[in-house]
Amino acid sequence: MAQSSPACLRCQDTRVYVRAGTGTRYAQAQLCDCAPNPCPTCRGTGFLLTLDPQGRDLAILCPDCERLKQRIEFYNRCRIPRRYQHSRLALADQDSENAKVFSLLESMLRGLPHQIRPDSEQERPSADVLKGMVLMGSPGTGKTHLLTGFAYRATIELGISCVFQGFTELLSELRQGYSDGKSDIEIIEPHLQTDVLIIDDLGKGRNTAWELSILDTLITERYNHHRLIMATTNYTEREEDTLRERVLSRDRTETEQYLADTLRKRVGERIYSRLREMCYFQSLQGTDRRLAPPEAEGFVESAD
Repeated sequence: MAQSSPACLRCQDTRVYVRAGTGTRYAQAQLCDCAPNPCPTCRGTGFLLTLDPQGRDLAILCPDCERLKQRIEFYNRCRIPRRYQHSRLALADQDSENAKVFSLLESMLRGLPHQIRPDSEQERPSADVLKGMVLMGSPGTGKTHLLTGFAYRATIELGISCVFQGFTELLSELRQGYSDGKSDIEIIEPHLQTDVLIIDDLGKGRNTAWELSILDTLITERYNHHRLIMATTNYTEREEDTLRERVLSRDRTETEQYLADTLRKRVGERIYSRLREMCYFQSLQGTDRRLAPPEAEGFVESAD
C-alpha cells in the first residue's frame, strides 16, 4: 500500500521543524507551526490532573508536551552540522550503491526502542544484541549523510538521545578545555552517557598517542556499559581501497609517496578489536556524490 503524503511538508508530520539559522554552526529543532496550539491534551497548561493512590488530586506533566519537548532537546544536543540539516534517512536517499547499508540502518532503528529506550525498565541488552555500525568508504559516498539521517530518526521519531561528533572537532574542544581548566572527562561525559554516539571521520588526525588515548577512552567506556557506538571513516580493512594519503617530503625532487593505512592499523589492535565486537562493519563504495551532475544535487549537498 502506498504511503499517503504528509499533511505538513515542512516537518513531515513530526511536529518538529529543523533549520539552521544564519551563522549558526549546528542545525536546530523547534516546534513546527502545524503543532496544535494550545495543546489539546492539557489545553496549554502543561499539566494534567489525576489522582494519587490515596485519591487526592495530583498534577502531572502533560505527556504530549513533554514528548515533543524531549525530542527537540535530544536533537539540539545531538549537534548535527548545519550542512546536514535536511538529512532524514528517507527512502529518496536509497539507491543501488547504498541499499545494503540503508536496509541495515532501517533494521537497527526498528530495534532501538525495544533495546535502549530511556524510560524502559528492562536491562540493557548484551553486546551481541545491541550493535552499532562502522561505515567505511571513499570520500563523498554519503556516509555522513546517512548517519546524520539516522541521528534525526533516533532523536525526533524515537526519542532516543544521540551525540554526533566529528573526531577532530572533539580534539579541538579538548585542547580549548585544557586552557579553561577542564578535564577530559568533563568534556566527553555527554559522549559517554548518550544512548547513541556517532563519531564522524574515525581515524582522522595526526594519530598521536594522545589522540588515540581519547579514542580509547570513548570506545572502552561505551564498550564496558553496552552503549551503542557508530562511526564513519575513510579508512577500510584493505589497503586496496582504503584512503591514500600523500607523504610530504622536504626534498621536492623525490617521487611522490603515499600511505594506505587500514582502519586496523590506524586505530590500533585494542580499539579495532572492541569495535569489531560492538559494530557491524559495512563498506560504502561508489562514485563521489560531490562530483555528481547537477540533477543529483539533492543528495550531493549532504554527501559526507
